[in-house]
Amino acid sequence: MYAVSKATQSTQRAVCMLMSVAIVALSLTFGAVGVKSMEHVGYSVTVTQLQ
Repeated sequence: MYAVSKATQSTQRAVCMLMSVAIVALSLTFGAVGVKSMEHVGYSVTVTQLQ
């Protein structure tokens, strides 16, 4: 029973890790696509640091 429980926990951890990696990868991909599409809007944004 313990071995089955341990295997289930390991499987759940692996699945959660894979899902996390997929979510982060998709987020970064969509973010990069969004930034790329914003480059061609026709205006620019300047960030100025105030002292």
